[in-house]
Amino acid sequence: MKGSHVEIVRRAQAGDREAFEMLVDQHATATYRLAAAIVGTADARDITQETFLAAWQQLPRLRKPDAFGPWLRRICVHRSRNWLRARGRRVSPASLDELAAGLPDPAPDFRTAVDARSVLGPAFETLSPDQRAILALHYSMGYSISESADALGVRVGTAKSRLNAGLALLRRALEPEIAEREPEVAS
Repeated sequence: MKGSHVEIVRRAQAGDREAFEMLVDQHATATYRLAAAIVGTADARDITQETFLAAWQQLPRLRKPDAFGPWLRRICVHRSRNWLRARGRRVSPASLDELAAGLPDPAPDFRTAVDARSVLGPAFETLSPDQRAILALHYSMGYSISESADALGVRVGTAKSRLNAGLALLRRALEPEIAEREPEVAS
């Protein structure tokens, strides 16, 4: 089954399950990574399944078939935030692997990665679902502020504000750890 992405979306909108399966294959990894970065790896599969189920059900109402990717991200973000709010869940430290996946030159020493997760995990838990979502979209998934705002269904200024607030909370939460690790300056 061949065709452009827009043609595949249109066929799926018309009820073609094979076309929808092609869309799932194309977007499953990114959708899972986004869910894992927001809710943690333990719940990411459930969120991914819920996202694709909602997409299948809502697909006939998608007005712009060429906007399938951003539309799917919005569904995933909303499902993830609702999951966190409804269940009062904390993100598991393992999901920080997804957040750190976009960072350059990861440390080759596994102890450094374990240490970073042990420090970042509790700090990440202090964030609201909205702050987790913007950090995941922008840093883990590599989306621009504008694309992240679109996925959250908010204005760019709101996305910037949430990103800034999330980073400020992380900095405050990490201050004691950073101060402990800084070498003492000889006077």
